[in-house]
Amino acid sequence: MATEDKELRLLFALFDVDNSGSLTKDELRQLLQSPDPDGPSVSEQQVADYLKLADTDNSGDISVDEFVHFINTNVRQGAYGLKSIFRTIDTSGDGFVEKDEFEQVKKTNQQLNKTLVSIFDKKFQQDSSSKVTYEQFVEGVNEYYTSLGK
Repeated sequence: MATEDKELRLLFALFDVDNSGSLTKDELRQLLQSPDPDGPSVSEQQVADYLKLADTDNSGDISVDEFVHFINTNVRQGAYGLKSIFRTIDTSGDGFVEKDEFEQVKKTNQQLNKTLVSIFDKKFQQDSSSKVTYEQFVEGVNEYYTSLGK
């Protein structure tokens, strides 16, 4: 499995909030919505369009395989991914997410993914410097993904 596919599967798991193995319309909306509060918002029409394009078996939701295929086929590399999420939260751009920086992002973005919040909170508890690197973030997502037993 390519690194990109593994990362996409991790990204999928982050937004599959109910752990059903598929993304519902609401979960897809959360994925498409930029974590940056000043970033572009998505319309219901855009969410419906993405769902229609990605849901190749017309089941009404998106399986992990449909998701990986859709992103690999239609989205420029890095537009959606763990790195772009990390960069959005790393508001100082220094390659670390400090605890106070993360608290500020949580305050300004009430819609922040709950799984994402818990992964960062867990990493902050493990790191006495109260800084999380991109590698630690990916490790946290991997731990979460492994804990799902998928």
